Amino acid sequence: MQLLFLGTGAGDFQNLNDLTNHSPNVAAARRAGGRNLRYASAALIEPDLLIDCHDTSKLQQFCKNTASIRHVLITHGHWDHFQPQAILELAEALDEPLQVYGTSVVGESLAFAAQHDWNGTLNRFQTRADNGNFRFHQVAPGDSFELESTRITAVRASHMLDKPRLLIEQPALNFIIERDGCTLFYGLDSSYLLPETLETLANFNFDVLVLDATFGNQAINPAQSGHMNFEMVVETVTEMRSIGAVTNSTEVIASHISLAAVPPHDDIVDDLKRRDIVLAFDGMRWTP
Repeated sequence: MQLLFLGTGAGDFQNLNDLTNHSPNVAAARRAGGRNLRYASAALIEPDLLIDCHDTSKLQQFCKNTASIRHVLITHGHWDHFQPQAILELAEALDEPLQVYGTSVVGESLAFAAQHDWNGTLNRFQTRADNGNFRFHQVAPGDSFELESTRITAVRASHMLDKPRLLIEQPALNFIIERDGCTLFYGLDSSYLLPETLETLANFNFDVLVLDATFGNQAINPAQSGHMNFEMVVETVTEMRSIGAVTNSTEVIASHISLAAVPPHDDIVDDLKRRDIVLAFDGMRWTP
């Protein structure tokens, strides 16, 4: 398995281009450049499996052969992880239909985009002439399916939940991905793992975890957030170790990092390394 991090930022990644935003951490990231610049979170299991898609700019930058992409996993319908027009654009260039996997909300949004265009002059929707070169497959928590030599298991993410009211605002997924004898847990956009998710994870021994660390060292209230900070990442790894899903050889990677809440990569990477956590950056490749 070869995992390419196309983007490692949180929903505030656009602050980098907003020159009116003078947040200390954002300004510091601009000055430092390089690994300190973060784009919308997405990853590619090379050469054919894309996870989330805000747009194709980082694919063009880090992966020259986008024609090899055959499958897209969408974790949830938030705008920084899923843009239907970007999926249609990616699919249009392929010689066979792009296979897209996600929740019912993702499917409905993609179908709508395939049937409509927005006319900003008339302020009206118009019928789209081309319905898109893709096939959508609806996925629910607990589903497992094969993509050629890869096995995917979907679990429910603790994200977009009104927790005190037990209200699902929109379904969100994390993915267990097995390929080439390697097992990955892709757990971005999730707070503490749900009981049923932990029950499923207990059936696996993970080589690598990619966990949400949106808020860095900043304190947050888990009841009000669908994300984690560094301390919650450490707690989650300990919890997964207690059920046998994590061993001493499991690599832990933190991603989905807020530019405003977290200091630049270069300022915190060594501190995380001392905690046995790898801090992801855009363009980073991981192999077993």
